[in-house]
Amino acid sequence: MKKFEGVLLACDMDGTLLDSDRRISPRNEQALRHFTEQGGLFSLATGRAPKAILAYLPQLPFNAPYSLLNGSLVMDEQHKVLRCAGMPADTKELISVALSTFSQIGCEIFVDDRILIRQMGEVTAEHLRILKLDYELVAQDELGDTAGWCKINLTGDPAVMRQLRELLQPYADRFCISSSMPSFCEITALGVHKGTALRSIAARCGVAEQNIYAVGDSYNDEMMLRTAHIGFAPQNAETDIVKVADVVVCDNNRGAVADAVEWLDKQYT
Repeated sequence: MKKFEGVLLACDMDGTLLDSDRRISPRNEQALRHFTEQGGLFSLATGRAPKAILAYLPQLPFNAPYSLLNGSLVMDEQHKVLRCAGMPADTKELISVALSTFSQIGCEIFVDDRILIRQMGEVTAEHLRILKLDYELVAQDELGDTAGWCKINLTGDPAVMRQLRELLQPYADRFCISSSMPSFCEITALGVHKGTALRSIAARCGVAEQNIYAVGDSYNDEMMLRTAHIGFAPQNAETDIVKVADVVVCDNNRGAVADAVEWLDKQYT
């Protein structure tokens, strides 16, 4: 029996698996290959859309389902959709309220592998440019059925985003509102986050609770770290996320995921 058989490791991307230049370091790649070669199950857990991870697929040893868009989209190891969580009909109301109050913010809507732009803001334009993502501009009356939506992302200046989160507090009983960076306000259906996705993936793979591990750095990783038996956070993680983590590893520029695998190596002898 290989040492990591029955062990699941979920890894966030930006700020965790990727360095500051958005690259997977040789150290992290080698560590993940060692982990899977020894029987471990590797699961990505990112807020990114499917097309935003395409460049990284050759470097990652996928052998288990993984989650995108903050847990709202689950893919199998052959990169086929297993589940899209969908969003409630009043998501359109939330969008209308947000954009009418803050006219300068952007609004991204993720529908499987499509990106709809309800309103283009400076942060959204830069986000799409950096990740080289195609999109469609839509009007409010063209939004259609929300059942096939995965996530919406409202973007803008961090100070405006803080005000926006206060505005959206009345929606907290219907939506999961999180962020992966101060300029984002990421919204999924209530109860849909990286933690619930991790739990469903573990169940699908038959992984026991004590063998579920995760590593992440931001607020959209919190529920995943709480769900894992052991949650790892890089040193560069948000302060509150470091407090949630069970183990703090080196920062993302020095191989945070490799540090987590080395920690597991010592536990599973």
